[in-house]
Order: sequence, then structure tokens, then C-alpha cells
Amino acid sequence: MEPTNRIAQARLDAGLTTSELAEKLDVDKTTLSNWESGRRQLALDRLVQVAEILNVSVTYLLGLDEYISPMEPVSPASLFVLHRIPVWMRSRGWALVNSIKNVLVFADKSELPFIKIQEPVYMVAPAFSLSLRGIGEPLDIAHIISSDRVWVEPISADPELAGELRGWYHSSRHRCVENEYGQRFYMDTYGAKWLAYRSCLMGLDGSE
Repeated sequence: MEPTNRIAQARLDAGLTTSELAEKLDVDKTTLSNWESGRRQLALDRLVQVAEILNVSVTYLLGLDEYISPMEPVSPASLFVLHRIPVWMRSRGWALVNSIKNVLVFADKSELPFIKIQEPVYMVAPAFSLSLRGIGEPLDIAHIISSDRVWVEPISADPELAGELRGWYHSSRHRCVENEYGQRFYMDTYGAKWLAYRSCLMGLDGSE
């Protein structure tokens, strides 16, 4: 199936008419019809917006997979572990996460502090991620202690270090979490040096 046809199919699956989707996108019906027929191409921010409204993945609309997987907003608390990762907001478009200054940095160099974000923030299509990442809301310490294992995301401005340390950890009696290689994160540094999640994004091969 051609990617452009998937917009029309996803619209029908969502129970929306051309007029209804055009109104939600704030475009006229002709523009939407051109997108659905392939006569005109969507800009990336528009494609993300369509995917959000129709509750499908960008990769599905692009024809890169056969599954209609919904896009999930990034938890505001998770922005601290997404240093240098592109994110998208409907009102302002694309930004880079700066977890050193705790701000989003936009193309015009303007900045938005994490504490002032008042709308959903989305990651670049998760299916394009090269490594697994924690998803959902970060766990509190009580849930970490009572869980068999948790997915740990280091809070670090060094992407290589974060990549080496992220992964599955189990709770230890030493008030820490520990992985199979003996690497530890202590509970008294939670929220400052690391966050923990119940699960992570699926890998491109369907593995965790």
C-alpha cells in the first residue's frame, strides 16, 4: 500500500470524514485530498500532527511498517534523560532537549524551561530509535524496591555514557539497583543521576 493511501485509510479507521480531519488540521479539504492522493507531500511536522490526530505511528503513514502503533507523549519527568534528543510540540514545532539547563531549545534559539511546558511533547518517531529507551512515567522509589526489575535511564549529558549504563536493573538490599555487570545506581541519587521505568520501547526486531 502506498504511504499516501495510508492517511486516507487511517482517517477512515478513525471514523473521520475528509472535512472533519481537515478541520482538526486547520487546512482546507483540497489540501488534505492532495496529501491523501499523493499529489502533494507533507512536511515532517504536518506528518507528525496527522499521526497524532489519527492515533497511528509516523512509520505506519510512511509505509515503513504494517502496524498502527499509537504515538505516546513524552512524560515531562523523562525530559531529564533525553539530552540532545529532538522532540516536537504542536504549538512550536521541533526542539532539542537540553537537560543541562533543563530547557527545550528551538530552531530560533529560543528556550522553554521544562517547568513551563503546558502541552504534550513527543519524541521523534520511536520506531526510528537506534537504542531502547524507558517509556511512561518514571517510577517512584517504593515501586522500584518492590519490582523484580526496572529499566534505568541515566541522567547524563554524555550520550555514550548513558548508552553504556541504560538497561535492565534489579533491586538490591544495599538500597540500590544493580545490573548483571555489577553497575549500581543508589536510591539516594534517584531523580538526580537516574530514573527508572516499568518498561522500555521495543527494538526494531521486536525484542526488548
